[in-house]
Amino acid sequence: MIIHRAISRELSINLVVAVSFLSFVLFMEKFVRMTRLVVGKGVTLQDFLKVFLFLQPSILLLSAPMALLIAVFLTYGRMSSDNEIVALKSSGVSFWFISKPAIMFSIMSFAVLLFISIYILPKSIHSFKRTLYEVIVKKASMTIEEETFSTVFTGTVIFVKDIPSENIFDGIFVYTDAGSSVKNPLVIVAESGSIATHPEGGVLELNMHNGLIHTLTDRGSSEITFKKYNLILIATIETKGERKLDEIDFLTLWNGMGGNILWQVELNRRLAIPFSCLIFGLLGPALSMRIGKTGRVGSFSFSLSILVFYYLLFIFGEGSAKAGKLPAFIGVWGANLLFGMASILLFYMAYKDRGFKVKSLKLKVISHG
Repeated sequence: MIIHRAISRELSINLVVAVSFLSFVLFMEKFVRMTRLVVGKGVTLQDFLKVFLFLQPSILLLSAPMALLIAVFLTYGRMSSDNEIVALKSSGVSFWFISKPAIMFSIMSFAVLLFISIYILPKSIHSFKRTLYEVIVKKASMTIEEETFSTVFTGTVIFVKDIPSENIFDGIFVYTDAGSSVKNPLVIVAESGSIATHPEGGVLELNMHNGLIHTLTDRGSSEITFKKYNLILIATIETKGERKLDEIDFLTLWNGMGGNILWQVELNRRLAIPFSCLIFGLLGPALSMRIGKTGRVGSFSFSLSILVFYYLLFIFGEGSAKAGKLPAFIGVWGANLLFGMASILLFYMAYKDRGFKVKSLKLKVISHG
């Protein structure tokens, strides 16, 4: 149908613009917090692009439902403002027919986000975390310069006289506080050494050769010579290495949730967020007809207020579920249940308000004539 193609074309444009804008805003919010990790010496453009790519699934789970509602409000709000919906209904076109493009877009968005939430999200978060660790260890190792005291590692000061090649050092001096990676303070002097990175743990290992270790204890001091000594270096910009809930695959969550409320919340969250697209696909067209001729600005503002109210309920319910005040299903799905019932009711009311029959209008005019 020509009508469907026209509505779908406008919906597509609005959806792409809204998704792009919201994804950019959400990415910048995360990027600002990671600026000192992903910007600066030792970080390449490839590292930055990998961080950007691996963040997209988690960002899309938030931006896509919001963008869908905004796009539907902009499209149908514009149609209502230009009296196009009134003209279509006057021609006998049902509200269900007019709303089909929005519903189809919501179904496609739901399917894509469900696939992302169940399958892609855990893999992308794990890859993002690994990439971030790689950036951390690379950035930390690059801070070691010739004839410069480096303090980037927790409780450790390193001085290197010469760097003949990448990650290879000559004339090494190291001071390490107690509690960082050793029990007692150490002063280490070595002829040469090299750095080995361990991205999965966010740590580096300084392998030194032909040196002397001076140990300080309450009882006194001691000196030990060595041919090879490995010292673990922990960057001050380290991140926690434990496995987070969003890294756990869906089947593991499903099989292991049992009495673990946090796992139950995460499992329901991965299903509830994509499902919101179906709700917004019904709510948008029905509510756009109720708010009247508000134009694009009015439709955009109204859609934002709806989104704020929805996500406030969602965050409150999720927090209550995590705190044990509500069952996981009720806490996470509460906003969807409330908005879902409102959407069905508004859509039914708009559907019952069917278009005028042109033939019946003609008959009435003739009879009066």
